[in-house]
Amino acid sequence: MLDVEDAMTFRHTPITDGDLVSLDEGIRELYSVILVRDDRCWLRNLDTGMDHIVSRRICRRIGREAA
Repeated sequence: MLDVEDAMTFRHTPITDGDLVSLDEGIRELYSVILVRDDRCWLRNLDTGMDHIVSRRICRRIGREAA
């Protein structure tokens, strides 16, 4: 489990391929980052398997996906 300090570190770390993120919309779904290019992220919803391309600004990093 993440403590507050860890969560703040993740929030200020740039999003990269392989990260786990949630979206700024208030929906508590988890996404895996497939690819990051410029200001866009290609995401895969971990529950449904659907892919999305979104702005990097709305992604909130919550940790690294286990390898």
